[in-house]
Amino acid sequence: MAKQNINFDYFWRDYNEILPDDAYPVGVDTLLYTDVDVGLASVEEIPGVYPTAIRPGKTVVVPIDRRREASKFKQILCTGQTKRLKWMSASATSILKDIPKSNHPILAGIEGRNRLYIGRQRVEGEIVIGKILAGDVNNALMWYAHHHTEKSLSSYDVLTYDTSAENVGLDST
Repeated sequence: MAKQNINFDYFWRDYNEILPDDAYPVGVDTLLYTDVDVGLASVEEIPGVYPTAIRPGKTVVVPIDRRREASKFKQILCTGQTKRLKWMSASATSILKDIPKSNHPILAGIEGRNRLYIGRQRVEGEIVIGKILAGDVNNALMWYAHHHTEKSLSSYDVLTYDTSAENVGLDST
């Protein structure tokens, strides 16, 4: 069942290998020639929920110490207001300074006592979605699953929700 955020126009739906019509598209992966969507997933061995890429028809993996296959808990980001979700360029040393005040990073989980935001970057032609570990705002790296390891980036895009007045009443086109 979809749980909608009462303050914003995005929500998470359970993902059971079927792509909902209102899933938020990230783009097409030019390396794998597949659509990429934003997801949340967990793994059996480690408690928590983590941002990850969903590629329909592919195994969902989570970046926690290494590349781990997701458990049964998988959700996909959905919205009826795609124009309010914006990728903002950021870096590990200035993530909150790089984002306009009208844009709020989308909270996607907690690891330890640190907030997790959703990051995106293209690596070797592949769109990677990962967790931005925002506990230290002067070193907020984006971690992602790569082959059988977990790698980090210091430059990335962070997914935000735009609250500016010019976006009020936009449709999902």
